[in-house]
Amino acid sequence: MNPVALRQLVTTPLRSTTSILPSSRLAIAIRVTRRRDYATKAEQKPMTPELFPQTVVLSNGATYMVRTSSPRAQLRLTKDTRNHPLWNPAVLASQLSDENEQLVRFTKRFGDLHDLSDVSVIQSDEAVSAAMTKAVTVSTSPKKAKPKGKK
Repeated sequence: MNPVALRQLVTTPLRSTTSILPSSRLAIAIRVTRRRDYATKAEQKPMTPELFPQTVVLSNGATYMVRTSSPRAQLRLTKDTRNHPLWNPAVLASQLSDENEQLVRFTKRFGDLHDLSDVSVIQSDEAVSAAMTKAVTVSTSPKKAKPKGKK
């Protein structure tokens, strides 16, 4: 009920012999509007999003199905409660040992490259620029253009 109609309902006298206080008229008007609001809300269907089936694949290969608003058919998790350190603190210790093993493998493979940080091998800037221009000209040398058309 709009405010103008509500004001008119409260201010107009009732056609009965009993006197009703303005506060009770307001209470009646509020009850009437609440009933009308309830009736209009009951008629409307609630908006629900379309739900799609989705397969969730955990890090250990276990799967389960959920219905979600995301249209993706499959969701692969790399971190879940089984392998995340916040959920499973024992995993943290094993991850540290894995990182140490990776570091050892890296140093075995690329350990002899520590001398690359020594720049004293280069004699001068001219030698570097000459080597760069030579590399650029070799990589961008013009190639024979193929003739267009049939042979």
